[in-house]
Amino acid sequence: AGSDGNLAALAELDEAVLLDGLRERFLRQQVYTDIGDILIAMNPFQPLPLYGREVSERYQHHEKGTLPPHIFAVASRAYHAMLGRGGGGPRSQCIVI
Repeated sequence: AGSDGNLAALAELDEAVLLDGLRERFLRQQVYTDIGDILIAMNPFQPLPLYGREVSERYQHHEKGTLPPHIFAVASRAYHAMLGRGGGGPRSQCIVI
């Protein structure tokens, strides 16, 4: 199920494949999954080391696809796009939670 965590990369994506991929990732304690530009977050029902300073710093300047899906990656991409980094000038951003 999308080893990089992006289920949109699968050859076939229907409801059964999506749910199976999410289940597999959840069982491996990978609670964030990308589907294209959409991030799905699942409640792990247990504390996981996902939000410390060290994790935050890794996602500040990463290229998409180089690290596992994470809410910090969404925030970083939106922030850098808002500032116009990466070309194309500043762009308004919207994040729906």
